[in-house]
Order: sequence, then C-alpha cells, then structure tokens
Amino acid sequence: MEDRQTAGRWVSAWSTSPVDASLSETGMLDRLGVAVTDVSARTAVQLTAGGTHVRLTLSNIFGVLPLHVAACTVAIGADDARGIDPATLHTVTFGGNTHVRIGAGTSCTSDAAALPVAAGQTLTVTVFYRGINAMRTIGLIGGRSHAELGNCTRRTMLHMAVPMQHTADSGAYEVIPALTEIDVLAAAGTHACVIFGDSTVANELPRLLAARLRADGIGNVSVTQAAIKGDRLVADGVGRAAKLLGGAGVKRFARDVLGQAGVDMVLVKLGANDLIHPHCRSKQGLLAPVTFAQMTAGYRALADMAHAQGVRIWFCELTPWKGYTRNLFGRGDDIQWSPELDALRLELNAWFQSADCPADGYIPLGPLADPDDPDALVPAYTTDGVHHTPAGQRALAALMPENIFEPQTQEE
Repeated sequence: MEDRQTAGRWVSAWSTSPVDASLSETGMLDRLGVAVTDVSARTAVQLTAGGTHVRLTLSNIFGVLPLHVAACTVAIGADDARGIDPATLHTVTFGGNTHVRIGAGTSCTSDAAALPVAAGQTLTVTVFYRGINAMRTIGLIGGRSHAELGNCTRRTMLHMAVPMQHTADSGAYEVIPALTEIDVLAAAGTHACVIFGDSTVANELPRLLAARLRADGIGNVSVTQAAIKGDRLVADGVGRAAKLLGGAGVKRFARDVLGQAGVDMVLVKLGANDLIHPHCRSKQGLLAPVTFAQMTAGYRALADMAHAQGVRIWFCELTPWKGYTRNLFGRGDDIQWSPELDALRLELNAWFQSADCPADGYIPLGPLADPDDPDALVPAYTTDGVHHTPAGQRALAALMPENIFEPQTQEE
C-alpha cells in the first residue's frame, strides 16, 4: 500500500481557538461544565484547503471530567447547515474504534477518513455524546452548529435541531462544542497560514482571504483562525465573562498556532484590547494600563516561539478605534477615545516598522482608516468604531500582500 505521507502532507484546513465555557465563578457550572447527555452536535464549516482524506481534533482541554464520544461522522454539507450529502457520509474512528473517551485536560485526533474535499467546500461533523458529560471546551467563531437529542450522526437532516448561537454587541458567537481543528491530506507543497488575534479578525477573514488567493491562482495555501473576541496579548481576560475572552496570547500561541498541522506562517493582529480594556469603566480596578515595554516583550515572545519552530510571522497594524464606546449589554458608553489613550497604539505601529522588531514583516492597514479622520475607521467598514462590517472584512483581506504567501523553500 502506498504511504500516504509520500503523496502529500497533513495541513490544517479549518480551526477555532478553544475557550472555557464555564461561565459561573461560584456555582456548579464552574466546577463541572455544561451538562451534555445523549445529545448530538452537528457543526458545518468551510474548508480553506482540499485533500484526499480528513481528520478531526476534538478537545477537552478545559474539562474536569472525561468527555465520552459514542459516535462521530463526517460528510459534505448540504445547503442548510443542518443537512448533509448522504453519499459522502463517513464514520470517523479513533485508534480504530468508533467511540473514544477524551480525558480531562486532553485532546484527541481521529484516524484519517478517506473523503475527498475541495477548498471552499462545506464539511459537516456530527458528534454524539452519550452518558454523563460536562462540556467546557468550545469555540466561538468559524462554523455553524446545531444540537439535537439522540444519536443523529447518520441522519441526512436534523429536523428538531437547536441553533447553537449567541448574539452580542460585538457580533455573533457561534458555539462550536469540542471541535477545534480539521486537517486534510493535501498535495505536497500546501501550507497553512494562521490568523492570530482578537475580535477585529474573529470573523470571515480566513475564508475571504483564502478565496481571494485561490481566485488569484494561489491554491496551495490554507488560511485558518486562532482569534478570540476580547483576547489580549499579555494578560488573561478579566471580569464575569473572563474565561470566554481567552488566555493571554503569549500563553496560547504555542497551542493555538504552532500546534496546527502544516503551519509555516502566522499573521498577528492582537493588542487592541490590551490598550483599550484598562481604561474601560467596567474594568476599573481589575486592570492596570500596559506599557510599551510590556507589549513589545509580548510581541518578541511570539516571534521567538514562531522562529524556534521555523514559522514566519508578520505583525499587522493596530487599526484606529476612535468612535468606539464599547456599549456592553445596553449599559451605556464604557470608554471614550482620546489622543492620550491612543498614543501607545501609534507608538507600537511605529515599532512594528523598525529594525528593532523581530517579525519577518509588517502589514500596513492604512486604507482602512477614514481619510477625513485617520484616527477612525472608514464608516462603511465598521459596525461600532472597531469591529468590521462585511465590507471592512473584504477590505482587510484585500490588504494582505500576496507575495508573503510563498511557502518556505525547505519542505518539512
């Protein structure tokens, strides 16, 4: 039998960064997690690379109890995120078994499933959780999930499914239980680019950028996501929803970026929340303002970790935020922009372009700024002064220089 590794290489074609779903700081939910018993979760995602086989990673890294997967299937998705093409349905196995017990604090990668897929295609994963489970590890961006009682892993359509989505001021949160990565066995020479950041890139940017590259004849690049809304570079989230804001970027970088299959480059757009959150009324007494030295040390740490693994790294310009008020839960303005609060952003953008910065390059995003007010985004590009409209996301994808996506000369 031909060795699959001689015909191609495993490359991440989709990912989402896991966060801890235990919202309560004092109750049962914090000690255990969201109760999941005899429920199927179906998640539809768009792949950014194609291949002959697929494999899945399911994660229980934040769990305090084992997670029991009784059955799992994968198929090409139908137009509706609840449906699949039955002719493409494949059973997913783990070490040759159709079930797996994922220990607390661990992740599990499946065996390869022989399902040919193409870049831009929708892949649907259905997982049946039997017995007593406490779901704590979830993603919040990058797919559409539905839940239905019973074992629905082989059903063509879910008819009683409940959408797993939460809408907030900063946009929609797509709850994705346990699934954190999908790899494809791609053609030799295919490589992955990971977008690492916060809510300014926790959107459709990976799919938009990958589609743009394919349209321009660059078909050997997968673009995946490691962005968390509210995430910061040098410190963990704070406040009542702290765990949903993710751990500090410097802490999660190795797991969320460098752990992805086939990664050889990363685009970083992270740091706005480090600068903004300490000055928010809702976070007074919880955070101290960051310094230039703290931020540059954080960026250096990312570059050092990337380069130690042979991964190239680019820092993106920190975009303007004038007009952002961070109106949380309708409680009124949480912050007001001022030149004094914005000074560190400009200082860091200048450092990104200096010889002292250890990154492989800098990606300027000046065209996103309003020509009549460079401290603010183009009004059509933003929903609230910070987060991007679909037009803003397309504009951001268009600003990524194509020449940086050429793979390294030395193949892994």
